[in-house]
Amino acid sequence: MRYQFFGLIASLFLLLSGVAESQQAISFSNELLQGLQSYELQLEEFESEFGPLSENLLEPLGSIAALLETQGDYEGLMEIQNRQLALMRINLGLEHPDLVPLVRLMIENQKRLGNWEAITDQLELIRSLQLAIYGSHSDEFFAAIEGQAFWYLTLLNIDMRSRPGRNFMRARDLYKELEDLAEDRYGEDSPELFPWYYKRANNLAQLVALLNSDDRLTGSVLDEVVRADGVMKLEQFTPPYLTSAWGVTNRLPLVAKDRLIGEAYLRDGLRRINKIRDIAEETGDKEALAMANLYHGDFRILMNQGGSRSYRRAYEQFLEIGVDTERIEALLNQPIAIPLPTFFDRFADLEAYHEANRSNGTTVEDLLYVGDFTAWDEDAKSIAKPQSKDPLLHVELPYYQADLKFRLSTRGKTSSIDVLHSEPDERGVERRAYRALRDIFFRPSIVEGKVTRIRDLQIRYYYFERNN
Repeated sequence: MRYQFFGLIASLFLLLSGVAESQQAISFSNELLQGLQSYELQLEEFESEFGPLSENLLEPLGSIAALLETQGDYEGLMEIQNRQLALMRINLGLEHPDLVPLVRLMIENQKRLGNWEAITDQLELIRSLQLAIYGSHSDEFFAAIEGQAFWYLTLLNIDMRSRPGRNFMRARDLYKELEDLAEDRYGEDSPELFPWYYKRANNLAQLVALLNSDDRLTGSVLDEVVRADGVMKLEQFTPPYLTSAWGVTNRLPLVAKDRLIGEAYLRDGLRRINKIRDIAEETGDKEALAMANLYHGDFRILMNQGGSRSYRRAYEQFLEIGVDTERIEALLNQPIAIPLPTFFDRFADLEAYHEANRSNGTTVEDLLYVGDFTAWDEDAKSIAKPQSKDPLLHVELPYYQADLKFRLSTRGKTSSIDVLHSEPDERGVERRAYRALRDIFFRPSIVEGKVTRIRDLQIRYYYFERNN
């Protein structure tokens, strides 16, 4: 097997100068070239002795892969990894556990090359492997499906050549599949369902936010929603229905000023929060019940209906279970962007999340820093970027940022927005951050169980702007 890389190294030698740094580079490149040549000779010997499909070829192929990665020859590395995968499947079987680490390495390399479609295929392979190896009720299989869902959401802002609406709906279907699998795995009255119900609810909230965005993503998502679900959940009807002179009842679609397109999806999300509340109450978990009431208030805020009653109930329940009043006030007095990415069923976990969210900011004097907000996309500038615990699926992007000052109403809406600073210091960055903050929802300040207006707040806003 021969690599164009060898010729590239030889050409590079002719360009290097005689200074010390260049000599070191030549020495390193010589060693690398010699190593590659040595492993290639070994590979040829093994092919001759054992045949081109022998498991013995995996060792020299692994060594070649490591050297190519060191040099940054990612195209060459991709070829080697494809051959490794083929040999492992032939010799170890199509469903061997050792295939998973290799596929993950392949995904890491495809990220470097920007081969997004290949990553989609490789995540599907991981899913099928985890199902075959561990079964449909395993943590490994659940993680594989969730990785797929997160990747489809990531494609919305890194691959505009694909259909973003279709990618979102694929993610939605996967979260629904996870919910169904979780109910089958744990039963329908288990606290183990909490995270899966909330992931589903959060994804539905993302859908409604996309449908009500004023950017380019809205049309694509709307088309796919209509194709998948029809228009019933997108329409709002005037009550009572109108009756004509001929006795025919007509429903007139109406989007009121304070209503949202697709609000029915938010109600679906709220029903999942209610399921969490019911399970927590049935199992006697008063702390989880109080936490669920906080999230119930959040979804009421997202629906423009106000969450004061739910927040009050949560506050009282925290007192009942013995949470210190100072801790409650310290946590709930400070607003935070919603919906939160995770369901926390323990007060201390929510405290830790608040603290981590506020740890990166530099607070301006006399302002209350409420954390940072990373936008999903320039066409979803008021929607938080989806999060994953798997670093393999993270794609590093260059972000602009702006620090903003604002006020917050009892219904979680911002006003009196002022841009304090932006990087880069450009009018376009300031304008985009300003417009985004107008549409971001917040859990309002809760003082002694009552929602309260608050001023002099500060947030750091990040967004990625595509060049295309």
